[in-house]
Amino acid sequence: MIPARYRWEWNQPDERLAREWAERLGIPLLASRVLVSRGFSEEEAAFFFRPADVEGLENPLLMKGMPEAAERIRRAIADGERIRVYGDYDADGVTSTALMIRLFGSLGANFDTYIPHRSLEGYGLNLPAVDAAAGAGISLIVTVDNGISAVEPIAYAREKGIDVVVTDHHEPPAILPDAVALVNPKQPDCDYPFKGLCGAGVAFKLAHVLLGRLPAELADLAAIGTVADLMPLTGENRTIVRMGLERMRKEPSAGIRALAGVCGTDPAELSSGRIGFGLAPRLNAGGRLERADGAVKLLTTDDAAEAERLARDLDRLNAERQKLVDATVLEAERMWQEKIAEFGGDGPNVIVLSKTGWNAGIAGLVASKLVERHYRPAVILAEDPDTGKCKGSARSIDGFDLYAALTECGDCLEHYGGHQAAAGMTLYAARIVELEEKLHRLTGEWLWPEDWQPKKRADLACELSETTLEAAEALSRLEPFGNGHPVPRVLVEGVTILESRTMGKENKHIRLKVGREGRTLEAVGFGFGDLAERLASGTKIDLLGELGVNEWNGTRRVQFTVQDLRCDELRWVDRRTIGRVWPEIVKLAEGSPEAVYVLCASALHAGEAASRPELRGAVICTYSDVSDGGGNIGTETAAATETVRSRRGAPSRARKLVLLGLPDNEQDVGQLERWVADPGGWESVYLFEARTGRERPALLDRANFARVYALLREQGSWIDGPEGALRRAADQAGLPLASVRLIQEVFVELGFIRVHGAERAIVADPPRRKLEESERYARMVRQAETAAFPDWPLEKLKEWAERIRSNTRWS
Repeated sequence: MIPARYRWEWNQPDERLAREWAERLGIPLLASRVLVSRGFSEEEAAFFFRPADVEGLENPLLMKGMPEAAERIRRAIADGERIRVYGDYDADGVTSTALMIRLFGSLGANFDTYIPHRSLEGYGLNLPAVDAAAGAGISLIVTVDNGISAVEPIAYAREKGIDVVVTDHHEPPAILPDAVALVNPKQPDCDYPFKGLCGAGVAFKLAHVLLGRLPAELADLAAIGTVADLMPLTGENRTIVRMGLERMRKEPSAGIRALAGVCGTDPAELSSGRIGFGLAPRLNAGGRLERADGAVKLLTTDDAAEAERLARDLDRLNAERQKLVDATVLEAERMWQEKIAEFGGDGPNVIVLSKTGWNAGIAGLVASKLVERHYRPAVILAEDPDTGKCKGSARSIDGFDLYAALTECGDCLEHYGGHQAAAGMTLYAARIVELEEKLHRLTGEWLWPEDWQPKKRADLACELSETTLEAAEALSRLEPFGNGHPVPRVLVEGVTILESRTMGKENKHIRLKVGREGRTLEAVGFGFGDLAERLASGTKIDLLGELGVNEWNGTRRVQFTVQDLRCDELRWVDRRTIGRVWPEIVKLAEGSPEAVYVLCASALHAGEAASRPELRGAVICTYSDVSDGGGNIGTETAAATETVRSRRGAPSRARKLVLLGLPDNEQDVGQLERWVADPGGWESVYLFEARTGRERPALLDRANFARVYALLREQGSWIDGPEGALRRAADQAGLPLASVRLIQEVFVELGFIRVHGAERAIVADPPRRKLEESERYARMVRQAETAAFPDWPLEKLKEWAERIRSNTRWS
């Protein structure tokens, strides 16, 4: 058995509706089923299969504060006022700032820009920045991707005679700043129908109003900001990103061409995925390690040579950022393991780590890495010994609203902001322990046991026959993909491995060819190389992943990218023919990260196993220990069984089950059935020979019964006892007396022999009955079969186990 790494969830789309859409839209059924599964209307589904247009864009004047913002900016431009665009240092803030530079430049505004330093100033508008603006003669500040929570700085700006127009998309606090205009679709009483815009998206809508037309030439920046800030690619974000991708592919700016170049990408091949994993990290790198101004210059320059130089600088900073993240993750992991040892168990519910010298600019990246490793919310903080404060970022898991949690902890924070999945904060170092304790308590109160296991959601389960090249190409047309509209993920169940081999450096990856009912599919699993031994040809598995197109030497074919897999078949390893049992069992125990279970056919073997120091960490018991739960070994088994369950009720990874001798009686075989059917799952079952020394009952065949019946009929009647008729029949039939007595009991039960006290007599006209109708006969057969159980061949054992597990799954 190979358990899934994630908890799988998938939808069951309306098949009738999917078939109707497939016919009307002229698309493969699989693509139609995905669209139905995601809850699109037919009109929305048709959007993906026609050229990009402006349909789906909302009226920007519906956004609360937009008319007032546009009026104040127009007046400032007309009067020649000095305007400052106040941006942010992440990719969304950088693209928002670059968009405003292009916009204000085209409108002839008198303006400049300012982006705060992440480490020295932190996020958002601050008082020294307002003083600097006043000193520069600024009369209007326009914020992009920030400002909705800047109550004090905006009040201070008003005192200095500076008006502020806020354009932002972050969650509004309870108390809003007193600005000339607040433009944010999430603010209370805002009638704007789409709430998922990023900072650059809000700036794009402002540009629409100021220009009086759709600013298609600015869609590239809005698209990058949308993807980079992980905004949901639903609603009008799909249109914005689609427009932006089309522009970048056909008319890339000098900066985007250069940035794509250092990513090894042709602008014509840009996608939302290449933005998210290529362009965005590099645009973020400047603000994380130095200043974000270089990224802004890159996105606004028309000079190809300057763009290439700036792109190389960002690429270098990104490489430095990667090294710094890796080093910090190693240090954070060591600190976390120490905290687990101090806390006990598997540690606090939330990872909260801080240190002087850490770079706050990479805190979110480090937190994300720790969430991936340990699947629990993580907070990473960089301490400043001069101020006693620390700044950092947090990342969450599904089901735990990080922004709501920080709101509950607001009394121990100086500043915070963010959303459900990610947040940033500032607090005094002396309050870190308090923050950790509160978050630990909140996760315990808000999360269910199943929330602690990571999950992957598929759009649907499909047949292998649906995974065609035409279907894969149709799915690719559902771009742009991203948050809220991910790459379609499908589940393919019950396929058989036809070919299997490892690939890549150190054989870390695997390539499979699977088939079912004459259809085949090639699949690659990155990071699944460690399962190669268990993914042998002939193994039946379920695959969860993405369907794509692989192009090689001009050939296009379907390829399935495996994101997770599972195999319900137990892996059986038969070691019953080896002579030296104990070295093999010790080797299994020493090489296993989890407890190895050793079930023994006798107490003698269990005692010998328990006496070996190398097996101190193993769970050792006999079949009878399992049945009664008593005795020291049985108690230890129950305790150890509890420990291998992972935290908070989620199932653990599968374990190894060693059978030191198979059972040879009904009761013990019944207990083994329970273990084999365990829903917690066994990774492998290892068989070793260990005889109990018990004499095995013989199975009497029909000829034995017929011969004894004939001999007893000759007697007619007899007195039941150890001598006499039964003894003579036993001698003549060549059977033990006990066997003849058993045959007599069966005939009595069937009505062939009459009992009167000690007298036994053949019934003259017996009923016509089969031997199988006798419970005593059936018990004999069962006893004989279970006595032979230790000698069953491997294939018969596997069939027996699969039958038990199938019954358990469907019961």
